[in-house]
Amino acid sequence: MAFNSTSAELLLLCRNRFPQALDFLMLGRQWLRLQPSEAQHLQQTYKVQMTDLSDAAMTDTVYADALLKRMRLNRVESLDAAAYQGANIIHDLNIPLTANLTGQFDWVVDGGSLEHVFDFPTAIRNCAALLKPGGLFVTICPVNNWMGHGFYQFSPELFFRVFDTANGFSIRFAALHVRDGQEQFFALRDPARVGHRVQYNPPGRTTLMLVAQKLDSASTSIPSVQQSDYSERWRKEDSSDNPKTRACSGLKDLVPGFIRRPLNAWRIKRTRSQKNRAGLIPCKSLVEAWQFWQTEDKA
Repeated sequence: MAFNSTSAELLLLCRNRFPQALDFLMLGRQWLRLQPSEAQHLQQTYKVQMTDLSDAAMTDTVYADALLKRMRLNRVESLDAAAYQGANIIHDLNIPLTANLTGQFDWVVDGGSLEHVFDFPTAIRNCAALLKPGGLFVTICPVNNWMGHGFYQFSPELFFRVFDTANGFSIRFAALHVRDGQEQFFALRDPARVGHRVQYNPPGRTTLMLVAQKLDSASTSIPSVQQSDYSERWRKEDSSDNPKTRACSGLKDLVPGFIRRPLNAWRIKRTRSQKNRAGLIPCKSLVEAWQFWQTEDKA
């Protein structure tokens, strides 16, 4: 588990926007993987000394603690199921928190841990419970082409639904980071707000970067959630006296399968591409995606 240059930049952006967030908890004690050129760029941009923390050979000998402490945080702690990497809070996220850990942190940062926890619902509820009101949950997690890395790859909608305003949270940032030869970034909108699923399957490894803030009205425990498009369909059916049934067309059966199948695939791809324009916004950099969300947050 490690913070790379993109993860580090997201944390620096959060630190600048939320200066009142001072007590930091990372899930698993994270390494810091910065090339010298990356450390130099971040140092110049965010005015935090980093060049001495670079690890050109990627030896995983530099922990992220040093950078985090230079971000003027009051407290930097790490939580893990075992002490083998030096975490100072030992707790298995498969198990509900003990009372002494609830409401203790302004940050809970998942830099690649939750996909390794079997009981995800318990783990994500623990993350929410660890936060103080006003605190930030930050995740950098796999969503596509990470098979074998952990137990899970996640749909962004899962986090939009868990950290919905109905549960006392507000999403402050969401973006995809795609690595396929060159880096790509996409700002993400909530599928519930867009009105349909936001589906994307790029060929490269894809990571979700998301920030949610806990509000004063947050519920004591996050309930089970439903995917937004299904919830909307059920709502419409419940409010209708005549639920729609899908009619079967005999005409399509007259088209040979070897023609129908590629036509259907083309139609689905075209429809998905058109719909994604509202929910998936290409950006040149993480900073551009962040700026998009600052505008979105005010809308």
